Amino acid sequence: MMMSFDQTYCNVRRGLGAVGQKLSSGEDVTMVFFGGSITWGGQASDIDQCSYRALTTQWLNEQYPKSKITSVNAGIGGTGSNLGVFRCASDVLVHQPDLVFVEFAVNDAGMADDKSMETFEGILRQLLSATKLPDICIVYTIAKDHLELWHAGQLSPRAATQERLAEYYNLSSVRMARGIAQKVCSGKSTWEEQMSDNVHPLDAGHATYTQILSASLKPMFNQQPVVGHALPCPMVSDRYVTSTMQDLPHDVEGWTWIDLENKGGWECFNGLLMAEKPGTQITLNFTGKLVGLYFQLGPDTGNLYYRIDDGPEQLLEPFDKYAPTCTRPQYRVLDDELTDGKHTIYLRIAESKDDQSKGTWTRLAHLMVG
Repeated sequence: MMMSFDQTYCNVRRGLGAVGQKLSSGEDVTMVFFGGSITWGGQASDIDQCSYRALTTQWLNEQYPKSKITSVNAGIGGTGSNLGVFRCASDVLVHQPDLVFVEFAVNDAGMADDKSMETFEGILRQLLSATKLPDICIVYTIAKDHLELWHAGQLSPRAATQERLAEYYNLSSVRMARGIAQKVCSGKSTWEEQMSDNVHPLDAGHATYTQILSASLKPMFNQQPVVGHALPCPMVSDRYVTSTMQDLPHDVEGWTWIDLENKGGWECFNGLLMAEKPGTQITLNFTGKLVGLYFQLGPDTGNLYYRIDDGPEQLLEPFDKYAPTCTRPQYRVLDDELTDGKHTIYLRIAESKDDQSKGTWTRLAHLMVG
C-alpha cells in the first residue's frame, strides 16, 4: 500500500516531529481522527477495518510495532467545523492526543467562507492552546464537483480557505483528494470504483486516501518537535476559541432524561433530555457570547420556541428532508452576536410540526456555548 513521498500531495511545514519521536522510541501514542462521515468511515465495508482511518492506524502499527497506538474515531456524519468547534474539547482534547487529523473541507463546502474560516480557526486555536499540545495534520478529501481542480494540482474552494489557515499556523496538510483525482483522471481507475456517491469513498477510495496519507507521514515525522510554540494573533477571528458543549440538567419537570451509550458516529450522545407535550418549557443559564442547541433529529421531531434573555420568542423548525428516514445528531447556532457574559435561554415545545413529522418531540443533548 505504501507509495513513495510526493510533495505535490502534502505540505510538511512544522511537521509531526513530536509524534515521530515518540513512535521511533516505542512510546505510547494517542491519535484522534476528527471530521465528518468520511473520517467516521461512511461507505467502507467495515469502518473499523477498511476506512482510511482504520487503514492508517494499521499501517502505523506495522511501522512502529513497539508503540501502543490508540486511535480514536471522532467523525460524525453530516457535520462540519461549525459543530466540530463546539465538540473539540469533549470529543478530541479529552483524550489528550499526541496527534489530531482534522477533516472538514467537504462538509464545510456549503458554508460561507468567513463563517467556515471562523469555526475552522476556532478548532485550530483550541488544539494549539491545549495544555498538552498535539501535533496537527489537516487532511483534504474530495467531492466529485472538484475532480478536475484536484487533478490540475489545485485545491477545492473550501480546502483553499483551510489551507490559508494551515499556512498561517504553519501546520501540516495532506491532499488525499488528489490521489483519487489522479487515479480517475489518468484512467487507472474510475470514480465508481473509488467512490460510492459524490463524496463517500468505497474500500478502494479509502485505500487510496491511505496511500497518500501514509506516504506523507514519514517526512512529517522526521521534522524536529516544536518546543515553546507561541500562538499568533487570530488570522480571521477568535470568536469560537472558547466554544464547548454545556451539559443539561437531568431532573426537569415535564422532561425525561435517558442515559445512552456513546458509540460515536450518529450514536454519539451520552444521554438526551426529552419532551413531546406542547407547552413544556425549560430555562437554562449560560455564560458566553453565543449559544446553540445540539440535539437528536428524527421522524417524530417537532418545532421548538426559544427566547434569549429579553429578546423576542422565535420558532426553530429543525425538520429537514432527511429526518423522515434517519435519526441523527443535528445542531443550530441560535445567536452568535450576544454580549459576552451571563445569559438565559427559554425553550418551549411548540404545537406545530412539519407536515411530514410523526410527532412533536424535542430531544436535547447539550447547549452549545462559547
